[in-house]
Amino acid sequence: MRLPRVLGLFDVSVLASAAMGPAYSLAVTMGPMMAAAGTNATLALVLLAAVMSCVAVAFSQLSAAMPSAGSSFSWVAAAFGSRIGAYAAWLLLLSNYFATMTTALPAATYTLALFAPKLATSPLWDALVGTLWIVASTLLLYAGLRPTAFTTAVFLIAELAVVGASIVAACLAHPAPEHLAAPALPSPFVGIATAMVLGIWMTDGWEVSASASEETTGAPNTPGRGGLLGLLVMTALLVAAMIAYGRVGSVAGFAAHQTDAMSYVADRIGGSFWHVTIVATVLVSTAATLWTTILYLSRSAYAMGRERVLPGAIGRLNPRGIPANSLLAVFGCTAAFTLLTGFWPTAASVLNLVLNGTSVFLGALFAMSAIAAMKLLRGRPGISPWSGAVVPLAGALTLCGIIAVDVAQSDAVTRAIEIGGLLLGAPFAVWRGRAGVRLESAA
Repeated sequence: MRLPRVLGLFDVSVLASAAMGPAYSLAVTMGPMMAAAGTNATLALVLLAAVMSCVAVAFSQLSAAMPSAGSSFSWVAAAFGSRIGAYAAWLLLLSNYFATMTTALPAATYTLALFAPKLATSPLWDALVGTLWIVASTLLLYAGLRPTAFTTAVFLIAELAVVGASIVAACLAHPAPEHLAAPALPSPFVGIATAMVLGIWMTDGWEVSASASEETTGAPNTPGRGGLLGLLVMTALLVAAMIAYGRVGSVAGFAAHQTDAMSYVADRIGGSFWHVTIVATVLVSTAATLWTTILYLSRSAYAMGRERVLPGAIGRLNPRGIPANSLLAVFGCTAAFTLLTGFWPTAASVLNLVLNGTSVFLGALFAMSAIAAMKLLRGRPGISPWSGAVVPLAGALTLCGIIAVDVAQSDAVTRAIEIGGLLLGAPFAVWRGRAGVRLESAA
């Protein structure tokens, strides 16, 4: 039995756009980017968008030529063998388990901010409510991709309406007061490189289209077109928002509100009405980002089970064509990790601890995928040397460069997490790598 084909171009574009979660991404990432690069943060996002577009072109071509729910993992395995593929699987699992946790916690924080403000800063309550959001997201995905795509579209339309209105309001509001002192920043080059690495998190999500490539209808390039469209449109919106919000906020203000940048923006553009509206919108955005992240992770885990990198039971479908075992495994692990954060001193400390590391793991995974594309697309009809080699290579080299700069200048704890996560993938690759694992269409 195969995954049922139920998604069209519009559905894939909606899922890719919602997975980027513009309101959520701005709330969680704009503050750290401003703290790292100051007024160069928007430039860093533009540069990173160009790099990610190179990677998205490679994903688009691979999705058309070799559709797989495993996306990056399966392509790397097809290009370089099972053990290198298993290392890519490790990066995918590690980065997206962290991503799920760091999405569920803000969902909890914004839920409590709306309905029980006194509990919003409690790590235990954040962990409990975040787990409930994971439960709800898993149940939605179990209902099927059609209900998930419809719900996502409704949430995305509401989110885009409010973000667009807030951009206009920020353009009309009074600029930030000049007397606020800016924080000390590293050299412009280091600051931009660090902000670009953080920007990987802000622009992440569009690749869910590749993991749904076995479930799309129409032309073979449907998932690639949907992912690229989502990336370009949402990145343009993010750039416009950072320009507008940077006008009403200061570098010092954003640096002081690294975990609630959108609340800071709401206060700067109009007080209580905007505060409630934007908090609700960030919650909507975070919820959609959460279940699309679980979608990506569960499809990837399903492919890993099918190709024996994970236990084979995870790679089975139920009678409705749903990877129920994979969903259950993803739910169990992500819920357990989220509940454990209830014992941290603060929820914000958890987010700050894993945000930079997750961006590094994602960047490494994207770079490996781009390099795999160069090998797999070579000589294929209709693939030019430019789009099949030069563009992916440019994306991979730039990602490797900014990751190296970021790791070198990180604090000791963050660097240990980043390097430790990368090194732990080696024994996993040796343990789970299988000589016969290959993407079927690559055989």
